[in-house]
Amino acid sequence: MKRVALFLGFILIFFYNNDFLNCCPDSKELQFKPLKVERLLTLGSDRSNEDFFKPRSFYVDKEGRIFILDSGNGRVQCFSGDGKFLFSFGRIGQGPGELSKDASKIKMLEDGRIYLIDNPQRRINVYSPEGKFLSSAKTSVYYDDLELVDGTYFLSSMILEKDHKPIHIARRLGEIEKATGLFIEPRPGLVKDISNLSMPEPFRQIYRNCNFTRLVSTPQKELIFSQLFPYHLVKYNSKGEIIKDVSGQTDFGTSARISFWVDEKGISIQASDQASVLDLSVKSDGSLLVPFVNPKRDIFFIDVYDSDLNLVDRFKMPKEIFDVKKGESIAQIYIDNLNNLYALVRSEEDFPRLVKFRLNLD
Repeated sequence: MKRVALFLGFILIFFYNNDFLNCCPDSKELQFKPLKVERLLTLGSDRSNEDFFKPRSFYVDKEGRIFILDSGNGRVQCFSGDGKFLFSFGRIGQGPGELSKDASKIKMLEDGRIYLIDNPQRRINVYSPEGKFLSSAKTSVYYDDLELVDGTYFLSSMILEKDHKPIHIARRLGEIEKATGLFIEPRPGLVKDISNLSMPEPFRQIYRNCNFTRLVSTPQKELIFSQLFPYHLVKYNSKGEIIKDVSGQTDFGTSARISFWVDEKGISIQASDQASVLDLSVKSDGSLLVPFVNPKRDIFFIDVYDSDLNLVDRFKMPKEIFDVKKGESIAQIYIDNLNNLYALVRSEEDFPRLVKFRLNLD
């Protein structure tokens, strides 16, 4: 079991630090529009309020305030839209409102409260917009994302097992009433391959706490679900019923290339460059923006869908966002109604940082 733990740790680190996609040269090449960006802000340095350590997530509220989940430091840092430090909340610990070093998601929902998923502590903390701790709810599984629509919670997760339902529905946080949703294997046959292993259970949990799934709500009170890979979008109504599902159109394959086996040497894993569909952004008109990276991580694109999930535009992003040569990758992307793009960038050579750019999507 020690060897299992070591390999699982490797897997988690691999997916935490890489945003990949596999090339498929036989696919039809799609047209895209080049896009210029203007850098507006950078947060992340050796200054006391910007010395982020393993930041996992961020959120931008309607006022433009930026909340950065500085996971490694067990805190949340809040900045104004122009980068002025405002306040901080949270600390490492197991008490009310305290955090582990691996809390994974921060989000403000329709009730105006801040929700923070802390999977290692098996709970979701709730705070006021000013960072005051309000309550917490226990969780039985590891969640990646959550939404609140008309007073009902929707939480997403991923376990590699047959008939997995990736969305849990609850009227009270922590009290699951229904599991639903379309499970899409990261690659065809992966679940069967894992089931055929002599020790399948550890591998069913490999995406746990990896922010593998994404969940956003629309102005029409609908939900859109996606995964890191493959590139596939599923729209649900407020009852959790599927309205539409769409496979992303790319000129390269978007399924994972990962294999596991057990032999006399123990448990082994082989993984090639992996796909990454980054966080979804919904604008006030209901349009959906989907950023995703190419196989070599040096370029990423933004697809624009209308409110009915019809692809209407594709933009190619410039390389100013991150530098692969410095071992940089993107942990999260968010695009607001003013076409400001926020990116949480991890780096092997520099401080992790949050950057803000102005986009021209006309």
